[in-house]
Amino acid sequence: MINSGPKFKLSALALAMLGITPSAYVGAQENNDIERQISSSETKVSEKEKQSKKEDEETVEVITVSGFKGSLIKSMSQKRNSKNVSDSIFSEDIGKSTDQNIADALSRVTGVSVQSEDGEGTRITVRGANPNQNMITLNGVQLTSSDFNQAVDLSAFSSDILSSINVVKTPSADHDEGSLGASISLNTTRPLDIKNDRRALTIQGRYNDFSENEDYKISGVFSEKFLDERFGFIIQGYTETNSVRRDEMRINDFQKRDIAAAYDQNGNIVTDYTAIAPTEVEYSLFQNDRDRFGVNGSLQYLPTDTTNIVLDFNYSQFSSEQYTNGIIVRNAFPERENFVEGEASAVQIDGQDFIPTFSDPTLDWTNVDTDTRTVTRQLRRFADGGYRHTDRGEDTSNIQLGLTLEQELTYNLRMEAGANYSKTSERPDQSFTVYLLNGANPAMGRLYAGPEGEPHTGIQPAGYDCTSGVCQMVFGDGLISENDPFNQFDNTSNTAWNPDDIASHNTNNFRLLDREVDDEQETFFVDFDWDVEFAGITQVEFGAKYRKRVKTVDDQFYDLNNTSRAVTVDIFDADGNLVGQQVLQEGQNLGTVPTANYTLSDAFPYDNFMQSLGVPMSAATDGWPLVSAQLLQEQAFGIDNLALNPDPGNYRETELKHQAAYVKFNYEYLDGRLTGDVGVRYIKTESSSLGNSSARFAGDNVFGRVFDPFMFRQLRDFVNNPECQIPGNPRIVDQFAGYNRLDGLGWDLTGDTPVRLAADPSGYPCYDPLALQGAAGSFFLSRHEDISRHPFYVWGDDPNNPEDRSLVSFATEGANEYDMFLPSLNINYQVSDDLISRFAVSKTISRPNIDSLRPGFNLNENFWSPNDAASGNINLFNPELMPQESNNLDISLEWYFNDTSLLSAAFFYKDLSNFEEREAALVYAEDLRHVDLTQPYDVGGLILTEAQVRENLQNPDAIDGVGYAACFPDRGNISDLQADWWFDESDDLIGWCSQFTATRLRNGAGASIKGLELSYQQTYDFLPGIWSGLGAQVNYTYQDSKTDAEFSSFDSTQALPQYPQAWTPEHSYNATVFWEKGGHQIRLAMRGKSDELIQRTWNEGSLWRDGSLLFDLTASYQISKTMRVSFQAINLTDEETRNYFTSRTINLGDTQIIDGQEVAVLYDEGNPLEDSSVTQSRTQQLYKTGRTFRLDLRIDF
Repeated sequence: MINSGPKFKLSALALAMLGITPSAYVGAQENNDIERQISSSETKVSEKEKQSKKEDEETVEVITVSGFKGSLIKSMSQKRNSKNVSDSIFSEDIGKSTDQNIADALSRVTGVSVQSEDGEGTRITVRGANPNQNMITLNGVQLTSSDFNQAVDLSAFSSDILSSINVVKTPSADHDEGSLGASISLNTTRPLDIKNDRRALTIQGRYNDFSENEDYKISGVFSEKFLDERFGFIIQGYTETNSVRRDEMRINDFQKRDIAAAYDQNGNIVTDYTAIAPTEVEYSLFQNDRDRFGVNGSLQYLPTDTTNIVLDFNYSQFSSEQYTNGIIVRNAFPERENFVEGEASAVQIDGQDFIPTFSDPTLDWTNVDTDTRTVTRQLRRFADGGYRHTDRGEDTSNIQLGLTLEQELTYNLRMEAGANYSKTSERPDQSFTVYLLNGANPAMGRLYAGPEGEPHTGIQPAGYDCTSGVCQMVFGDGLISENDPFNQFDNTSNTAWNPDDIASHNTNNFRLLDREVDDEQETFFVDFDWDVEFAGITQVEFGAKYRKRVKTVDDQFYDLNNTSRAVTVDIFDADGNLVGQQVLQEGQNLGTVPTANYTLSDAFPYDNFMQSLGVPMSAATDGWPLVSAQLLQEQAFGIDNLALNPDPGNYRETELKHQAAYVKFNYEYLDGRLTGDVGVRYIKTESSSLGNSSARFAGDNVFGRVFDPFMFRQLRDFVNNPECQIPGNPRIVDQFAGYNRLDGLGWDLTGDTPVRLAADPSGYPCYDPLALQGAAGSFFLSRHEDISRHPFYVWGDDPNNPEDRSLVSFATEGANEYDMFLPSLNINYQVSDDLISRFAVSKTISRPNIDSLRPGFNLNENFWSPNDAASGNINLFNPELMPQESNNLDISLEWYFNDTSLLSAAFFYKDLSNFEEREAALVYAEDLRHVDLTQPYDVGGLILTEAQVRENLQNPDAIDGVGYAACFPDRGNISDLQADWWFDESDDLIGWCSQFTATRLRNGAGASIKGLELSYQQTYDFLPGIWSGLGAQVNYTYQDSKTDAEFSSFDSTQALPQYPQAWTPEHSYNATVFWEKGGHQIRLAMRGKSDELIQRTWNEGSLWRDGSLLFDLTASYQISKTMRVSFQAINLTDEETRNYFTSRTINLGDTQIIDGQEVAVLYDEGNPLEDSSVTQSRTQQLYKTGRTFRLDLRIDF
């Protein structure tokens, strides 16, 4: 395919024709004038006639139209003369785009939906095809991305460099394969396509009323022609800043909760009820400083009248500095129930039961909605809370180079050949996250708080209240009492959580993020156009292309939860007074570093946090002490003392080699009224991927609090095991109790030289009375900890050289190869001079997501989750994924009822197959603790069915707690040691097997998408006087998508939901009303869409997004011929964004009888877009970013 034909020295007629031919997008005008030939029969001109006209010199009537109206007319002309169903957007002038954002500009095209981030468009979905399934090129160079897959973040590019955007929805054989929705061409200006050389400068000031920050943009363009206009160059540059503030309410997970008593939405009392509840509620202040810099240019040379050489180049850099300060209230440890008079609390004191003499008012503290089976309010004595602070920076660079040679070989044979290169790189810049919880307010310290309402000593519960809309945090105002400032475990409090009590908080987690992405592609191509006259065939096009793409991702995170050196820290009392210093040894938990050592004196950035989302001012929103990740790093690790252990399982490299060849026949019949093309494209792809499978086992640092339920079954077995002879009190009192093991692996570390402790004389395992329910807590039982995969393993030969056994990985690789033919047919029929109908059928593909092709698996164990919830996750990747295929049908009708107006309708249908599916299910897993993963491992044995587990449980050697177990055990934490499930001595031991949320990537059965696109465009120049400047552009898109019915590959009895495609709203619409006269203009734009699915699999359910309606205003005033001032207001109505959650696989205890047996039924709520009875009330995320105002001045020199 030769996109625009050779750029020979232009005749007067050729210059005039630029206004109506596809080459119009290059901006051949001065002051953006469009030169268009007025001819009622222009669409009848044959290819041969057009070629001959290029050689004629004749006088042509020219009308000039400029500004926004001119850009719409060019778009209409491009659509009218296209051989495909397509839409285009043109800039008003070089460096003067109608929209400041490329993605937002594309939202004006029918069938396009925009994904936004922090108020700015980033990625697009076209006709149900997600951002990974659309091909985006810049001057013919496919864009690479910093995304793990192939989705392009369009916010990384400035719209100022573009002269046009072309969206082709029905492909021809010469179009690159890889798009299911559309091929999107971003085009810049070529220097010899400009009538006069250009120099322009734009200076823009920006202000966001929410962040209250001022930003700027400076852009410019310079072009020059030489050698009798046979050589020219153009260069465009820009630099801009953008500050974002986002206030956000987020719920990070929904889980099953058993409710003892509660009031429902009607005021009735319900008891023993199971419902869906938030695990935590978080308010976050997100601040992001985004800087963009870029240079774009072209060199063009016409050495002869039959040769055109073009070099395009583009470089852009995107830098982001993100700061997040969040506050969290948690509904953790559901087994720590509120007090019931006379019943032992799940929280003990030094291993001894605490029996309260009163009951907490649980009924008054809890509300449920029985219509939606949701806990809407829950307060608890043992709830907790804390802060989250993140400093994250990243730098992304893009470079694109393209060299093209266009050559006329003979009078009827032309060639275009070229090579191009594209690379995107992302590098981290200081990315730390610190989580603080009120760990200095231990649960045992709240046992002493009296009944609620009792002055001074009465308990103040904490939790959340979502009964009136946006979830509100509930907390107390009491302070902890520090009996010994050097020992936080003896603190007491009558408050579950107080956000203002900084002394009660300590470090729960300190994480370093380190992400590097490189995406590099090189391309070589050659195309030929051969003009012929045979049986209606007017032209034969053929060519070939080769592409090689290599993508590497290294997505590391490091939990830095222990000091890497001995440090001295300051100790403060509850009033903030310095009372002394304490030396922390190497390897000590960061929770022992008092928060005051890394607290800043800086004031909270805003005094209206969360108010715009309807959250009233309180201690949770009026600001809290800010902490510094850098200070914590220096305190605990030093400047250059970070001992990092990367997870090889987070690194992968994928190489793709694509080959393609095509032939296409352009035809013309019925005196030029019937035109189109038919052709076929052959493609072949070879993929290879390298990576690592990995298992990350749960660890509790050096606390010694990971326990095996099968081992504890042995420790309680006084019938078959002799009683342990070593008493329960620590054998060595001056060291951590976890070193005092009974299996012969313990150590005495109190002397100068470590001494190995002998095993218990009774043998191991032995009967330990302290393992009985209620007998002792984790301190006395840490000598029985499961150390098989300890992150701080000191039980080898040298305890002074700990080993991290919590992470195991092994190299894996994968490969695949496929080829196929992609036919296409486009038919265009001119019904009348003003009416054009189009018909197209084609087969298209999109290649699998690049990151899905990584080999192997990842397993992550989480032992802090409740026993009846998933205890981690397993991700199964698939390097043998096949491309996703689509058979397409398009029918459209376009009525050009005057020279500047258009009314069109298009119907499309896509029959998708091999659709990439991320399937999720709760599964059991093999016990990888005792599998040698350094040897080749068959991943087929990783997932176990319930039947397999029950069979394994019949083997006595697999349930004795020693070595390889019947399943991956549900290893317990400190709270589990007193939970009822831990002591279940029934014959059914499957409750001690961990269930994981497993996701598997596979090619699903398919899906179907059908839709209707309506578009209306008109300028009302027939109106009198000033009103003749009015015009409107309106479009509407209807999309109906649904996946095919199929069953889970994990469980063949479980039907998968038939959901719509993600990011595909059923209704989307936009309208622009404008007035333009004498260079002055006003535009009011509206963009809206209905609710949409955004994530099919999220934890045990799905995420959906509310529909939106946005308004933008633009006004400009032409001061002089060379100077214009413009004003823009974005998001005029200050809209907010909301996501909501529905359940798919949460187990709420529902059952049904099948074949005489009671079978669990997972809670699948269905599709809220089709069934109005499905709740949309469970808000998962709610945020807003405010309004942005821009004022700029453009000067043309």
